[in-house]
Amino acid sequence: KQWYQRRVAITAGGAMVYADEHQCGQIQFQEGKQPYQFNCGNFSAGSVSVKLSSGQSLHVCEIEVLVLEENMPKNIPVFSNVAQGRPASQSSVGWGGVASRAVDGNTNKQWPGQSCTHSSQATGNWWTVQLDQEEYIQSIKIHNRLDCCSNRINGAKVWVGIGSEWELCGEVNYDGSPVFVIPCNKYGNDVKITNDNSYLTLCEVEVMVPEEVPSEVIDEE
Repeated sequence: KQWYQRRVAITAGGAMVYADEHQCGQIQFQEGKQPYQFNCGNFSAGSVSVKLSSGQSLHVCEIEVLVLEENMPKNIPVFSNVAQGRPASQSSVGWGGVASRAVDGNTNKQWPGQSCTHSSQATGNWWTVQLDQEEYIQSIKIHNRLDCCSNRINGAKVWVGIGSEWELCGEVNYDGSPVFVIPCNKYGNDVKITNDNSYLTLCEVEVMVPEEVPSEVIDEE
């Protein structure tokens, strides 16, 4: 059996717990009770979610998905963040939000935590990080500011470059998520994020590189 454990703090009872579209149970709120644990049975799924009716407030402090060892997927890819601590720069600096904050290893998404970048008010904003060497970049993770102005990240474009040549990986479509993962699957030694909104703020940028380049990519080289 696969057990899905939820450490959930909620302001309204009745939240439904799902593995994909399979309902595992419903939280019956009890004051002071934690964690809530649900048995989803021997059910395979690619996502886990906790849902409340529209308009209700949901706060999740931790979710743990527990799977028996024999049911664990084999050959899980290993990724590393190659941006942390690397030289970074940006188009301008506002309120002390220097570019290096986005690669300091701190994913605090609150401005008072002093780990988010901030540009001056302008259009054509950009932020960039220089990697140690050319890498096969699988994806870029952007940790967005949450205490204010979160929708400013909407429309930000993510680029990977080699020398003066840049290729577009994708664009952020803001939906309220705290972290945006932009698939890339390109080689490069620089990553750049651009945004034409009035400000660009990044609380952390992770450049994810696989331990082994996928065989299908090697075959195309």
